[in-house]
Order: sequence, then C-alpha cells, then structure tokens
Amino acid sequence: MADIQVTLKDGKIAVDSAKVQASVSGNHKVQWKCNDGAFNIEFKPGSDWPNPTTTRDGSVWTAEAGPFTKHGRTLSYAVKAPGYETLDPDIEVIP
Repeated sequence: MADIQVTLKDGKIAVDSAKVQASVSGNHKVQWKCNDGAFNIEFKPGSDWPNPTTTRDGSVWTAEAGPFTKHGRTLSYAVKAPGYETLDPDIEVIP
C-alpha cells in the first residue's frame, strides 16, 4: 500500500510524494492521511476510478482507493480542501 501524507498550510496543499506506484498484482491500495483538516480526493475525468470517501477518526482524516485493476496507466487526481489551492499529483499503476 502506498501511504501519502497530506499537509494543509498557508492556503496550500502538499503531499509527501507527488507520484506513487500501485501494483495490480500486489493488490495495492493508496491511502491519504491528513492531521491538518478535511480534504477530498477527486480523480480526473477519464480515469474510470471512483472518488474515495474521506473519513475522520479523531484528528486524522483518511481516504483510500484501490486495489487497482488496470496496469500501464497513470491516474491523475486532485487533492482539494476548502480555502486551499488544489494540488494535482499522480498514481502510476504498474503490473
């Protein structure tokens, strides 16, 4: 599983890895976590992947997608949060 830390600060969103890999054969998932506030993950049109739901457990917000089923593609998505500039990282799906 690829774990991505989301940071919300000074009107900007940051992630600790702008591009991660998820393996189809490894049944990998991608999980985003944030301690700074609520956020949403939205896959870009054409990705054919549903947007994950963000949940809150205490002071940690989490979203999870996968396992991915089609390799050889890159999924572009947006990290959004109210009052912050949108960030556009990628997930590379490998065999």
